[in-house]
Amino acid sequence: MAVGDRVERAGPSLPAIVYLYLAIVVLSWSVNWPLMKLAIADIPPPLFVLSRLIGSLGLILVPLVARRQSLLPERGERWGLFWVGQAQIAGFLIFSIVGLSIVPAGRAIVLAYTMPLWAIPIGLFVWPEPIGRKALFGAAIGFAGLVLFMNPGLVDWRDPRLLAGNAALLLAAIGWALGSCLYRRRAWRSPFWVQTGWQVAVSIPPVAVLVLTGWDAGPIHWTARAVAIVIYNAVVTTTLGYFLWSKILSVMPAATAGQVMTLTPIGGFILSTWLFGGAITTDVVVSIVLIVAGIFVTLRR
Repeated sequence: MAVGDRVERAGPSLPAIVYLYLAIVVLSWSVNWPLMKLAIADIPPPLFVLSRLIGSLGLILVPLVARRQSLLPERGERWGLFWVGQAQIAGFLIFSIVGLSIVPAGRAIVLAYTMPLWAIPIGLFVWPEPIGRKALFGAAIGFAGLVLFMNPGLVDWRDPRLLAGNAALLLAAIGWALGSCLYRRRAWRSPFWVQTGWQVAVSIPPVAVLVLTGWDAGPIHWTARAVAIVIYNAVVTTTLGYFLWSKILSVMPAATAGQVMTLTPIGGFILSTWLFGGAITTDVVVSIVLIVAGIFVTLRR
């Protein structure tokens, strides 16, 4: 028995409410990927991300101001939470929306939600929590699935734009993993809503720069569908989602918290295929099974 295995089995049981948080996150985030694909048909991707962040920040600030609560994290925590926000909110949202604008939604969600696999090697350097043999074996399975998912039969390696889209989605997963591991490095004193608001606030400038520079600018159609999806993203997937994610990370390692992603890419892939169509080949099925199996083995206690 490895030392890591002993530590994992000896760990304290988790509060039951954490599983409700995980259920909310997996449901809301899996549904959101095909919704975002619909939205960026009407709104340029950077403007869509900026709109959801500004809306989320407004939702968070109103109750904090009404309760006369500090809008800033505790001294000594601002820079730490700044980098967490840059990695897991700004980095993830920017790279994921870039990839989603190029890659089909079903494929995009599978690549972006390889986050638990990346959290293992990153965590070894950023937050050295014990990792058992099962976790390493699961990571090997997951990365094998990722290699299959990127094989020439599924990806046209002669298309630079398509390759860039796939690379952007992997960078989104890596950014999310990095931010989550950075968050796990310490115990934060600031209230969770203050932490979430600060991370969202510091994520707005880099996204605003993309909008102002005209990157990927296109026609803007504020249709009822687009507005509804922006509101859903601001309220549910960003404000509530990142708040619950911080609560989860406060009691669970980043790699273990990634357990929620075992179901997220499956649900997103099925829904995206149903909405947008697309062939489900043997290669696709096997690669997704390997990725999800790797995540499950990695994170199973």
